[in-house]
Amino acid sequence: MKKQLLITVLAATLLGGCVASGPSVGDYAIGDDSAAIKGGRNKASAQLTKAELDQHRRQRTNVSEEMDLEKQKRRNSQEKVNGGMNTAAGALGLLGVAVHAFR
Repeated sequence: MKKQLLITVLAATLLGGCVASGPSVGDYAIGDDSAAIKGGRNKASAQLTKAELDQHRRQRTNVSEEMDLEKQKRRNSQEKVNGGMNTAAGALGLLGVAVHAFR
């Protein structure tokens, strides 16, 4: 039991050393994030032109339409499969009735 605990602790220590070091989002305080956002807010590079904004809106609309189309395609193919299965089940039921009727 002690060996397993020792091995687990050593493995955790080794894996902890493999974690990438350096600044990450978790290293920043909320105030620092807020200051960085406020600092970049009015920069020219942070501003979108009307054409860029319209392009983003068109892209979002296109993505939504494509998702709806894919959903409709899946629904149609599912209905097609279900329709075939219902037809086959109906045919088998009809055959069963016919077999029982001639006995």
